[in-house]
Order: sequence, then C-alpha cells, then structure tokens
Amino acid sequence: MDRKKYLDINYVYFGIFFVIGIIISTLSVLEIYDTSNYSRAFFLLYAYGQTILEVGIFAISAFLIKKYLPKIVFNIFIAFCFVFFISHIIDLVVLKIMDMTFWEGLDIALDESLENFIEMLHTTGIPFFAWIIFGILGLILPFFGLFIYKITDKLSKRKKIPLYREHFIQIFLCTPLALFIWDFKASSTIAPTIYDAYTRTLPWKITFVQPNILKTDNIVHLKKQDANEKQILATIDKKDLKIDKKPNIYIFVIESLRSDYITETTAPNITEFKKNNVSFKRALSNANNSHNSWFAFFYSNYTYFWKHYQDMNWQAGATSLYILKKLGYDINVFAAPELKYYSMKDALFGKDQNLCSMFKLYPHYYPTEACDSDIKVMNKMTKALKEDHNTYIAFLDSTHFLYSWPKDFETKFKPIVDIESLHTYASKDSIELIKNRYKNSIYFVDSLLGEFFKTLKEKNLYDDAIIIITGDHGEEFYEEGHLFHASNLSTQQTNVPLYFKFGKNERPVFDRDLVCHMDVFPSILDYLLAKNQLEDVLFGESVFEKSKFPFVISTRYNGSRAPFEFFIHDKDKKITFRFKNRKDIFQKQHLEILSLKDADDKPIEITSKQKTLKSFEKALDKFFER
Repeated sequence: MDRKKYLDINYVYFGIFFVIGIIISTLSVLEIYDTSNYSRAFFLLYAYGQTILEVGIFAISAFLIKKYLPKIVFNIFIAFCFVFFISHIIDLVVLKIMDMTFWEGLDIALDESLENFIEMLHTTGIPFFAWIIFGILGLILPFFGLFIYKITDKLSKRKKIPLYREHFIQIFLCTPLALFIWDFKASSTIAPTIYDAYTRTLPWKITFVQPNILKTDNIVHLKKQDANEKQILATIDKKDLKIDKKPNIYIFVIESLRSDYITETTAPNITEFKKNNVSFKRALSNANNSHNSWFAFFYSNYTYFWKHYQDMNWQAGATSLYILKKLGYDINVFAAPELKYYSMKDALFGKDQNLCSMFKLYPHYYPTEACDSDIKVMNKMTKALKEDHNTYIAFLDSTHFLYSWPKDFETKFKPIVDIESLHTYASKDSIELIKNRYKNSIYFVDSLLGEFFKTLKEKNLYDDAIIIITGDHGEEFYEEGHLFHASNLSTQQTNVPLYFKFGKNERPVFDRDLVCHMDVFPSILDYLLAKNQLEDVLFGESVFEKSKFPFVISTRYNGSRAPFEFFIHDKDKKITFRFKNRKDIFQKQHLEILSLKDADDKPIEITSKQKTLKSFEKALDKFFER
C-alpha cells in the first residue's frame, strides 16, 4: 500500500457515526448520577476511546472488504454498520428505562414464544399498529443505511482527506494502550458497583481491566424443590381442611402501585382502609415485575422457581387457590390485563381456568384504555356479589403506564404530560408531569375501591369480609436512575402497599417490620382454619405467627427465564446478589455481590465480606448448598 495514496474510505459516512457515537457516549455516561466527577471523567474518556476504536475498525474493515471481497458482502457489511450504530441510539433509551442493552433485550425477546412476544409489546402501552410501523422501519433500516452510504460516498470522493494506513495503525496501537493504562490505574479505585453501572453505558459494555467483583468464597448450589405437582396436591388432599364459616374474600392486585404514593391526597379511600385495618411498616413485592410477583403471591413461593413450575407443565393452578377451592370457596376472577403473558391464566387458575367459577377478562387493546377495563372489572364484580363462600380477585391496570383515568373524571393533579410524550421518551425535565399522571391514575382506582367498599357496607358484606389490597410491584421515576419498573431492585420498584382486613380484625397479628406477597395466603388460610397447617406447601409466613424467617427475597425481571439477580432484605438493610451464570441459576457457581444498601437504598460500604455475609447467613443456608 503506497503511503502517498489515500485510502478509499467514506470518511463522511463513518464520521457521522463518530459524531453520533460521541454524543451518545456523553449522554449515556452523564445519565449515571450520585457518583464522583472522577468516575464520570474516567468513563467519558473510556467511552470516547472505544468510539474511536469502533469507528476505526468499521472504516478499515469496509476498505478491506470493498477491495478484496464481492460487492454483495460489502453491501451487507455497510448495512450491518448502520444497524449496529442505530442500536447504540436505542441503548440510550432502553438503558434508562429497563437497564438493559438493545442486544440483551433482543436476546430476551427471541427467547419468548410468539404469544408472549405480542403481549410484551402490548404491555408497553404503545398501539400495536405503531409496533408494526416500527417493524417495517426496522426491515428497511439496512437499505436506508446503504442509501446514506452512497450519498456520503460521493461527498467524500469530491473532497478527499489524507487518510493513510499509518493513521489506522496509530489508532489501533495507541488507543487500546492508552485505555489499558487508564483502566489499570483506575480499576482499583472505582467501586465495582459503580463500574457495573458505567460499563453498560460504554459502546462495548466492557473494559479491558475488570474490577475485583465481590463474590461468595464458596461455590454454591441453589436447592431445587423436588416435589412435583402430583406429590404437592396429594399432600394438600391428605389434610383435614374443613371450616364452618366461609366469609367472602376480596383481593385487589393493582398494577405498579408503590407504597409511598398511598396518601390521603392521592388515595383517600385506601388510606382510610389502611388506618382502620392491618398494615406493616414495610411490605415488599417478591419481584419487580408482574408475572414473577403474581407467582409469589398466589403460589406463596419464591420466584426462583416460577420457571421450574412452568417447565413441569403444572396444570392445577396456584396452590393457594387450589386449597381455597377444597375449603368450599367459589373463585371469581375479573381482570383488566389479558393474563396471556407467560400463560398466567393457566399458571394461576389452572388449565382452562378449572379453578374458577367465574373468569372474566376485559383487556384494553388500543383504543380502549386501562381505565375503561377497570370500570368493567369493578362493575362486573359488584354485580356478582354473593353472601359468602366466594373469593373475588380483581386485577386493576389503570396505574400501569400510560397511567389512565376517564376523560370525565377529575384530573386532580396538574400539569400532566401527554400520552404521546410517554410513548417516546420521558426526560428528567418532565418527570413531575409523569408523576402527576401516575397520581391521577391512583386517585381514579382509589375511587373505584371507595365505591365498592360502600356497596359492600350497604349489602352488609363488609364487616365479616377478608380484604387484601396490594400492588404487584412498585414504580420508579428516576429516583435510582431508571423509569417505570423491571429495571432494578430499587425501593421504589419493590416497596408496595399490602393491607389486610380479617373480618373485624379481632384476632391479633404479630407486630413485625417486614412482610411480603408470599405471606398473604398463609395469613388468609391461618385465619380461616384458626391455625397454620400449610407450611409444607406454602412458603410464606402467616402474620398471625411470629416470623421464623425474618428475611424477604425479591428478584429482578429476566423475561421468560428464571431471575438471575435478587436481594435479601432483613428490614434494615438489603444485599443484592447476581448469579454468575444468568441462564442456569441452578448450576453450581459463585454468587456475585453487587451492593449492600440500607432500607432506603443508601449505599453501605462493605468493609468485611465475611461480616456482611454472616448477617445473611441464615437466608443463604435456606436456599443454597455450599
């Protein structure tokens, strides 16, 4: 290659990628907050270095492919370059909302069944026709990339710039060396948890030198629950489950409802219910997403095992509901969400919903809104009321983004962000407007419950009733750097309201600081049976008994797979772990220790790993063999 001959490289095309890459890297790194300026500067420079290398590699590869390979290979490569750089732009949005990259999201999506994938799109709140448009745009992106290349190639040929092989040799030698030295000096001074957050903002999502991530000293093995469906049902069938009095049970599972938004202003009826009945200092969802949370709630089981139950092809429905049916209860379900997601209809209520006496779905596909479905749910449930031996379960969805309430209902909290803005990109500047939408949707759902409780009292069905009000998980508004839910195990995403009414609340409950969804049905059945005799099939704890296991486990969303990240909470602090092998959590492996925080998510420095793990040893021993 002659030094005097310029390399035939479309510098305009790749220059555009370089500029976009620098802008994206800057915005991505600056999104991480509550860290030192040193950490931010380190990763900014690292991101710029990786951008230089990335663009350089693509540019020189294009030159070599064009020179030595067929034209079709070159065209495919140019199209790939364009799609690859578009994925960086998508990352900027997806990382903020879901704390996952475009490629991680694609991996999860490709692992889904077609039905789950369609429902996943539906839960975003974006109309299906819009997703079809996005899909078409995705298909034409490679061709658009080729079109851009041809236009910019003409521009680059009109005015050439001196690009020689020596320039690329210097880039490929000097930039990695500089990054390695920069990385080597900083890897021991930046905390592993900060490293983990920042590396996801880098173009390559990794650094040359990895910090020493804390992990358990021993390889551990997550214990599997060996009993199969036949054995568990046989265990239940052998029990003497007879009761004379069967008061109605009302369960309200409200989507994305976080506990600190239940106030006299936002939710006056629920707040009044809380004051007059049973609540606890802190209640946690066992997952930061719906399907895992529902599994923990209705099976009273740890969400590690929800995929295990699906793989077993469990047919009978949720264990707790099976027990209620054996006690002589009719089970009536009214749902605004479709419940097709991960086959939750069958998973919770049995194959073909055989546990249910009544099963009514009111899904809200565009242009129907969630609030319209919630009104139908509550109206139908009200009409179905009977005197006793009935369980009524309502799944309400207005508080799921896009946060809806009827147009003729009071918009109490103003100003609000419009729906179209929510569909695209929620900036931190508009977060208060988004919060107001959320508050209005809570206020609307609260009004539905207020009207329902009024009806129960008018029909003399309220006093003896068992009533549960909860959110399936919480919702975050950038308090810990993310939006909505399913992205991390923050307090905002896992702290939920959980309020109980056991008849006239005459039976005393133990005063405890921490409860979770898994405790709901053990408590209901303990109240009905006047004793807890189901500890071998339900793994939560009754609130009528002193806690024997003072920990709560909550797991993070991982699509159709078993969750790979979780925290153990002891009411004062929580430690977050991650399985090293994300795709097989039952494999023998080390647990990575991601963070130690107090109950309000303030970081606690881990001065001694042994001392830290010691305080959670009882919980670890319950689940893991060492």
